[in-house]
Amino acid sequence: MCCYTVKKCKESNILKGIVSSMIGTVYKDTLHILQGNWLKIIGMVILCYLIKFSIETLPIQGSISIRMDSLAVVSSEILQTLLLGALINSILFFMLIDYITRTQVTMRKRFLTAITHPFRQSRLLYKGFFVLIITNLLLYIIGMMSIYAGLSVKSALLFFAYLLLYAFFIWLFLGISQAMYILYDDPKVGIFRCIRNSFSMMKGKRWQLLGLFLLAGVGLILGALLLMIGVLVVLVMYEVGRLAFYRELMRKNRQEEWYEKVSGI
Repeated sequence: MCCYTVKKCKESNILKGIVSSMIGTVYKDTLHILQGNWLKIIGMVILCYLIKFSIETLPIQGSISIRMDSLAVVSSEILQTLLLGALINSILFFMLIDYITRTQVTMRKRFLTAITHPFRQSRLLYKGFFVLIITNLLLYIIGMMSIYAGLSVKSALLFFAYLLLYAFFIWLFLGISQAMYILYDDPKVGIFRCIRNSFSMMKGKRWQLLGLFLLAGVGLILGALLLMIGVLVVLVMYEVGRLAFYRELMRKNRQEEWYEKVSGI
């Protein structure tokens, strides 16, 4: 029993070390990307979020009325909001990622090139739309389950099952989280393949991304307390950090593939 406890403690410490190490690497890469480019990227992030805010496609926005009857939130208006959000946010996502990527390597025509990127790579329009429909639906379900948690659950067993289902949807959301970045890297990849590759990349890495989300959430709260300047800084760090996280995943996956090839020799 004692050996088992020691083993579990060691595994827990290793997991914490991996999570903190990866988040630390992502943080350093984020600062490296932003070095000398803060104002440029802040401007693009503000533009994208203003568009999302004005047409209500932010994840926290939408015409969702909170009622005690959970079935009341399912309506054609909500479905239209999810579809519109998927279309607009998909275009804005590829614009922002292309702008951040190009800002690192060139100063010429990066804005014009970035805002036309999704339309020049026409595959991204429908593939990104499809991926974000799934992503938005998962976010919507997670949000609704958070709001209505415990309202209709009468027993401890049902509440436990509710928590398991809630964790499952979060697991799905984290699993699909890299699909849009994969599409940006390779617009020719199929929709289901990019989703499958995203789940493969996130295997054993979900806690790291969840930690990144939690840090961003805490940062937004603190930023709100420190007026809008703090919020803008956190939003920029979050968007660039997500890109840095994806690149770190790619680097680690390539290392693992290389190690497997060398070990098989």
